[in-house]
Amino acid sequence: MNMKTRFLILLMIGFFAHLWNAQTLVKPADFKLSGVASYLKSKGYTIVEETPKYIEVKTKNNADVFLDVDVKKQVIYYSTNILVNTSASKDKIREYIEMVNDRIPLFSVVYVEEKQKAMFQYSFWIKYGFTYESLEDSLSEFGLYVGDALDLDKEQKILQ
Repeated sequence: MNMKTRFLILLMIGFFAHLWNAQTLVKPADFKLSGVASYLKSKGYTIVEETPKYIEVKTKNNADVFLDVDVKKQVIYYSTNILVNTSASKDKIREYIEMVNDRIPLFSVVYVEEKQKAMFQYSFWIKYGFTYESLEDSLSEFGLYVGDALDLDKEQKILQ
C-alpha cells in the first residue's frame, strides 16, 4: 500500500468516526421537554419533577434548576431561587440585585419580595434548533453564573 492509499483510508476512518460521535440537531418541530429530561437523566442529572410545561433538575453539584418552555417553544428558561435573609434591608437587596445584573450580563436576577427570594434566570434559545450537548453546556454555565452571583454577596448578608 502506498502512502496516498494509507492517507485516504485514514481520512475515511476519521470521517466515519466523526459521524458516529457527531451532535444531533434537535429541530423545533421535533422538540419535546421529555427528550430533554431523558437526555439529562442519561448524563447523571436527577429529574425531581417532570410536567409537560417544565422540569425540575437537580444538577451534578446538587442545585435545583427549573427548565420552563415558553408557549411558542422558542426558549427554555432556566431559573433557580435562593432565599433572601429576612434581616436584609430592601436597599441592600436592591443594591445586590443591581450589582449582579451589571456584573453578570449573561443572565438576570429578580427579587420576588412576596416570597423573599432572589430568582436567577437564563434564556436558552431553541427557536432554530439546538443540540442536547449545547443545552447541557449552557446548564453548567448557568450554575457557574449563579456561583459567581453568590460570591458577590461577600459578607453573606443578603442571601441564605
